[in-house]
Amino acid sequence: MAQAIARHFEAIGNDEIRAGEIYADDAVLEYVQSGERIRGKANIIASRQAYPGRPAAFEVHRSAGTSDLQVVELTLRFDGEDPHPVVAIMEFRGAKAVRERIYIAEPWDPPSYRAGWVEPLDPDPNTTPW
Repeated sequence: MAQAIARHFEAIGNDEIRAGEIYADDAVLEYVQSGERIRGKANIIASRQAYPGRPAAFEVHRSAGTSDLQVVELTLRFDGEDPHPVVAIMEFRGAKAVRERIYIAEPWDPPSYRAGWVEPLDPDPNTTPW
């Protein structure tokens, strides 16, 4: 499943048909921050094909979960810049995603009040010890 998820996010922005292969025909995609829901594989693919913005690329750091539910940690970059942390929660029925909820976060500078208790995150979540 991890390989299918990685292929999916690598294809977004490059080949929307290939990216859409992970979805069931009745899949639902939700963008949480903008409050949008797209119903159906064909509509998900069409909406991504219509994207007028800068080229976007996802970097998959890891995915974890069960055969029915995967949580995916990613970084989204536009034109190779502007890193945005992303979490995608994907629900599966068999090998096909039936629901995906995407959370895109904007980075911010850490507040000074907690500086005495924190350490910087490793920029590569794959190396962070859990």
